[in-house]
Amino acid sequence: MKKNKPRKEILMASSLRTSDFVVDKTLDESSSTNYKEMMPKIDKSGRFCSPRAARELALLIIYAACLEGSDPIRLFEKRMNARREPGYEFNKASLLEYNHMSFGGPPVTTETVEEADELQLSDEKESAIEAEVLSAPPKLVYSKLLLRFTRKLLVAVVDKWDSHVLVIDKVSPPNWKNEPAGRILEFCILHMAMSEITVLGTRHQIVINEAVDLAKRFCDGAGPRIINGCLRTFLKDLSGASVAQTSDANEKVVV
Repeated sequence: MKKNKPRKEILMASSLRTSDFVVDKTLDESSSTNYKEMMPKIDKSGRFCSPRAARELALLIIYAACLEGSDPIRLFEKRMNARREPGYEFNKASLLEYNHMSFGGPPVTTETVEEADELQLSDEKESAIEAEVLSAPPKLVYSKLLLRFTRKLLVAVVDKWDSHVLVIDKVSPPNWKNEPAGRILEFCILHMAMSEITVLGTRHQIVINEAVDLAKRFCDGAGPRIINGCLRTFLKDLSGASVAQTSDANEKVVV
């Protein structure tokens, strides 16, 4: 008996909120290729403190902004400053149960109907936790440092959006370009990753790993593999352009 694990959709949660934020340069410096094992998921205040959570939130905002045709930064600020609904309560225990590394993956084989039912219940519980966390007021979910990092990512994406549209059109496969409405999520991941590399200066190994993991978590099929390939092509072209600029600059020097 085979059961397909459902595609994990990013929630466009209109209730996302928090207070003021300040751009900070320190969070990314704490990242490393092994941060998943080294960094705690929850800080002393009981909020997410892993950069993965900030990237998920930024992706949520970018995706929602694309669907609404709005500016990601304004959407972020609007949701952050929205008032809580009367009587709203958030169960912080769900943060400990939330799994940033839960991937959809291929069909799962079970031997009995009971096993299939148990797996279905597990998926439903995981989806409910995900919905609760992603729709909760960010002030209750994310540390202040993560919210600052999220805004930095959004500012970077907006700053590079027009130029990266051309780059993505060049490196993405033809079938994605022929169905752009069906690949909004994948394009959002590419925009965010490329902007983090070029604007924030995060090491490309970290950014590519994060982008691929986000694609594994939220996208279908060959998305993760293609995103990996697109980003590596982007880096190759970026490196080539940098070398060419250095060469041109050296040629202009007159002894």
